Amino acid sequence: MLKIRLARHGRKKLPFYRIVLTEHTKPAKAWYKLVLGWFNPLSHTMRADVSAIKEWISKWAQPTERVAKLLFADTKDDFFKKYFIERESTKGKEIEAKKKAEAEAKAQELREKQEAAKAVVEEKKSEEVQEEEKSEEVQEEKKSEEVQEEEKSEEIQEEEKSEEVKDWEGVEEKVGETLSKSELSE
Repeated sequence: MLKIRLARHGRKKLPFYRIVLTEHTKPAKAWYKLVLGWFNPLSHTMRADVSAIKEWISKWAQPTERVAKLLFADTKDDFFKKYFIERESTKGKEIEAKKKAEAEAKAQELREKQEAAKAVVEEKKSEEVQEEEKSEEVQEEKKSEEVQEEEKSEEIQEEEKSEEVKDWEGVEEKVGETLSKSELSE
């Protein structure tokens, strides 16, 4: 069975790869039949004879998953997409799940803060209303005390007047008695 795969060349820490056609049992580096292109992973450049690759695939050659991904990324041809499985990285899912959880936690925290703020505002309003009611009650009590004091002062004044009148009546009676005695004595 023929495979289209990558054969590593270059030196230590400076690799480049040839896209080669080889027997699947033979080593890719030594026993390849045909060079179909090359790929440099350091500069992310690629040159491939796409028509030759498609021709060999039609003759039952199988591209490796990595080669199919590279050819799809380079050409955006859906022909190569069927030779690899698009896998979603589990790390990406975990990161997205963490972001969602953090966003939900922040939203929940924000809602709680807003509710707490509303509760504080309502509490302040209720306190203000209670204070106003207390102040109104205090004012009413003061007014009622003032009215009571005025009534008491009026009663005291009336009592004093009545006592003065009684005193004058008593004085008039005494004066009248003394006058009548003096008239009698004359």
